[in-house]
Amino acid sequence: MSDHPDGGVGYLEMWEYNRFVWAWEQAGKIASFLYSAGKINSSGETDIRVDSSSTPGTPLDATWLAADEISGHLHALNSFRDAEHAASDKIGQYHAIELGRCVSTADRRWPMQDKPHHVRFLRCGGCLELTLTYRPPRWDGDDVKVDCGCGYSMDDTQWQRAIKLAEIELKDAA
Repeated sequence: MSDHPDGGVGYLEMWEYNRFVWAWEQAGKIASFLYSAGKINSSGETDIRVDSSSTPGTPLDATWLAADEISGHLHALNSFRDAEHAASDKIGQYHAIELGRCVSTADRRWPMQDKPHHVRFLRCGGCLELTLTYRPPRWDGDDVKVDCGCGYSMDDTQWQRAIKLAEIELKDAA
């Protein structure tokens, strides 16, 4: 076992260990979601695959392949009693790093829920900068919030109206 002077766990740096613990907690939910999701591409990324052979490609969805990879790493990690034990083993270290990578990539490419993000197409009504932040509802019955650091905020009705106006302006500009 290797002890890191900066506070790592086993063979993992602290950031790797934290990502691994988060991934281990989220992997079951994300894998279930991906198996049932089918052909979705919410990230807007295009899957680019170069086929060097003349044989037909695998007819599997990218979500299914990601879920299968996550499930494989989870299966391998089931032989360890906890995250620290896995991080202290060379094989466990490999699967811990790969599980963290797979789960974080899947969470970014196919989010299960809307996350707060910066609005890049609409200026703030207060300071006229591109500094608005969209905050989705956190629970059932909560409202959408769009606000800026300058104190300006929009409710859901104002937000929907602003989106419609932006769409109309984009259509007219094209």
